[in-house]
Amino acid sequence: MMKTANSIEQEINRIRLHIYEETKDMNPQQRAERVNRIGEEATKKYGFKRVARAD
Repeated sequence: MMKTANSIEQEINRIRLHIYEETKDMNPQQRAERVNRIGEEATKKYGFKRVARAD
């Protein structure tokens, strides 16, 4: 079944709300740790190579 633009938008909004609820009480350091953890998991799952960001 092909998704319509409206159903895709609704799914994106559900995902955004879920992320908001998960992170709304986090401070910036906790949010950074969360993003880094997700990145590490993706690295392991898909075999990415992560490099430090150059400032």
